[in-house]
Amino acid sequence: MRRFLIGLVITVVCVGLLIRLIDRAATISALKSADPVLIVLAVTFLMMSIAAKTARWRLLLPTQAQVTTRRLYRILHISFLLNNVLPARLGDVARVALASRQPGLRSGHVLSSLLTERVTDTVTLIAGFVVVSPFLPIPDQYRPWLYAAWFALAGLFVVVVALALARRPLSGLLERLSTKRFIGGNERIRAEARSFREGWRQLFSRQHVLRIWGWSWMAWGGAFAINYVLMRSLNINAPVTVAVLLTFTTNLAMLIPSSPGYIGVFHAAATLSLAPFGVGPSHALSFAILAHLVNVVPVSILGASFLLLGRESLNLNLGALRRAPAVNPAADL
Repeated sequence: MRRFLIGLVITVVCVGLLIRLIDRAATISALKSADPVLIVLAVTFLMMSIAAKTARWRLLLPTQAQVTTRRLYRILHISFLLNNVLPARLGDVARVALASRQPGLRSGHVLSSLLTERVTDTVTLIAGFVVVSPFLPIPDQYRPWLYAAWFALAGLFVVVVALALARRPLSGLLERLSTKRFIGGNERIRAEARSFREGWRQLFSRQHVLRIWGWSWMAWGGAFAINYVLMRSLNINAPVTVAVLLTFTTNLAMLIPSSPGYIGVFHAAATLSLAPFGVGPSHALSFAILAHLVNVVPVSILGASFLLLGRESLNLNLGALRRAPAVNPAADL
């Protein structure tokens, strides 16, 4: 509840600041001038990106699990819908609850897949930013911010290397946690610990590692393309490197507590990210609004369709969520 209230306050502050900065008439005019063909193309890239994420998710789950990529695709859309309309990222909780009800999957498998998914997403997104950042047409007055970002990423790289070196000790710890010596006589908890360990190993599987990272790059390549196409639809003549920067900053902003759907923080991040490239606040906010709608509306409509049309045979309806065991929302972060 406290996190929700903090997020609500942050959303109100961001929205209030944006309203003071922009000319509403100019923003509406820019939105009306958007090229509908390019908007449709952006939605197409979005669907391709989600399909790539689904294929990667299947690889992060046990091979022997009897769950299809098509079913995971439906679950992913339902989780996006619930994240967009409910607080505290409850869509991720629903994702674990629904996926763990599929044949051959346990909560540990799904939680570890979400954890490894976060790892690949973070590494891919940061790598994309590092590659394009030297080519960003940033004016001199904004370069200290770029240097600060490089310094922060260097520190993060040190942490990642340390975690990579600790992979074997972590695997050993998971192995010990799945034994009776550490968990006592609760077989279900031991089974979940074993399943988490099995799922974590998928990221380092030689059989899947190239395909996992390949799908990850394809998914984020689609995200870069969405931002580039939407900028073009609004006649924002910025290079593709700026589209990569926008993807990086908006996803970073979504880690900040906010209202459901990341309203406010997403728009503020996108608007401020375009400022160094000569894009006025009103025009930048029109991009932020359009990008938010493109990323939220289609997946929410599909998610609602899958949720309403789901049947007991698919375990994809609200009844399945009510009967699913409780899951810690923070477990997959």
